[in-house]
Amino acid sequence: MIYKEERKRNFRPFTHRRKSGNRKSGYIHALWTAVLMLPSVALADSGNKQNASELVAWTQAQIAQEIASYAARQQWPDYDTEISISVPASVDHLPACDTELYISAADQQSLPVGYLRRQLECQSGAQPWKLNITAQVSLRLPVIVSATHIRRDTRLTAAMLKSQVLTLTRDEAFATRPEQLIGQRTLRRVRSGQIINPLQLQPLWLVEEGDTVVIVASKNGLEASMKGEALQNGVKGEQVSVRNISSGKVIQAVVVERGKVETIF
Repeated sequence: MIYKEERKRNFRPFTHRRKSGNRKSGYIHALWTAVLMLPSVALADSGNKQNASELVAWTQAQIAQEIASYAARQQWPDYDTEISISVPASVDHLPACDTELYISAADQQSLPVGYLRRQLECQSGAQPWKLNITAQVSLRLPVIVSATHIRRDTRLTAAMLKSQVLTLTRDEAFATRPEQLIGQRTLRRVRSGQIINPLQLQPLWLVEEGDTVVIVASKNGLEASMKGEALQNGVKGEQVSVRNISSGKVIQAVVVERGKVETIF
């Protein structure tokens, strides 16, 4: 049976602070272990009904662990989280689950921040059930923002970036280390103080304006190479203008690797 999200009740937010150097927070680990290792009767009340408060606490711990795992993969620095859970009033009528509950994502978000939807499922007993819940997750941590106004098609340098502690409340890509961004170029203008979104950057240039490059020309199985000067910046597969140093002729070529282009016939 699937219960719709109606007449939701909001429970006290769950907060957690993770310190660097201790990726598996002792508090989270203890709460995670306590919830998963105890029999499911711990989530039931004396009337053999599902205990809503314990169910919420279990769900908060699951989401906190999900965030901790994501943070470890992304090498986040210290961060704080706040997790608020909303459940439908129908939870009071659910029979107690006598086996471990299952939790799964009911949305397409990769970053566990902002408005999340999760489905809880009990697969045991005479009345197996499913319950849709929502969670509002806020995350506070140092992220990389623009130190100044940055124009479109600009290569990022360390001087353009700074770290700032912000509270994030929606699914938005960000970086926590300057080296994740330096050398890439912007696809749009960035305001001073704005979060640098890695998804809105172009990969590193393999050819830069003014560079000496190798021009490779091939036809009918024959290949020749010559030196040229790049007149534009370019990433792999991008067409750029190149001047043949010996002849002075400007041609169009495709970037194939760092410092190397191929002519177009």
